[in-house]
Amino acid sequence: MTDKKQNWPKALANAINLATSVAMAFAVGLLGGQWLDEKFNTAPWLMLIGLIFAALTSGKMMWERLMDDNRSDATYQKKDKEENP
Repeated sequence: MTDKKQNWPKALANAINLATSVAMAFAVGLLGGQWLDEKFNTAPWLMLIGLIFAALTSGKMMWERLMDDNRSDATYQKKDKEENP
């Protein structure tokens, strides 16, 4: 239990990393779509497509992070059970 409480800096770093990754995905999707709309005169379609791709990318990043956290929790619990039968 004390190991999890002492791990808050890592959790904070992971949260900041995920937040900036999601923000960058949306920024690239929005700004890239706007730039392409201006270049090809297709407003607002390419911007909307960029935002959809950003949302899908963000969802994938969050899903992968959740699965990694679940795997690490399962490993932690397995080790704890082996040490304390």
